[in-house]
Amino acid sequence: MKKNKNFNKDQKLVESAEQAKRVLDMLLPDLQKNLENGISELLGKLKNPKIDLLQDRYPDLLQEYGLEELLSGNPEIADTDIQDVKIAGLLSCLQLLMHFCDELKENPNPNNMSFESLRYILNSIACSRFVNELLLVVISVVGTEYYQNFQQRIQNLDLSFESAKGLENDPDFQEHIDLMAWFALVRLFLESVYTYFSISDQNLKNTT
Repeated sequence: MKKNKNFNKDQKLVESAEQAKRVLDMLLPDLQKNLENGISELLGKLKNPKIDLLQDRYPDLLQEYGLEELLSGNPEIADTDIQDVKIAGLLSCLQLLMHFCDELKENPNPNNMSFESLRYILNSIACSRFVNELLLVVISVVGTEYYQNFQQRIQNLDLSFESAKGLENDPDFQEHIDLMAWFALVRLFLESVYTYFSISDQNLKNTT
């Protein structure tokens, strides 16, 4: 059976603005509900109420430090773990991107000035880093062994309905299957947004 290269984390899923638009058109109707449910599940499994508190404080922290610095994990905030700050920042940015992208239903022009706040987020962290940082958070919940076994399993999927149902019902993967599906959705969403708004990792490197 052929390996499914679509699940290679180093290979982009969305390559062009046309693909990005199609994906966003497909995702937007239920995007907020699907991604918010996944964020809630992730926070529940992290079992760290400090992250919730940091999300509540994030508007004030942004005023003091700026988004790029907060996402870097560099600022020293009293009685606060650096990793907690990064996780709160990533999830806050993801929620804001969902909110801003909801406006694409009414205004599909990515160059419109109303998307300046969205562009600020995209220009503060490269897509590959955003995806990788979220992946590390997910792995911290599911464990390295689970993640590696899951990757091995999906690389051998033939993308048929029966194969997908077999994975969903496999007792070895049921505990975190919804979280892994959520991460796949997040990755597709982020790659589509960055591509649609013409923000590439290379562009960000050239500005630093």
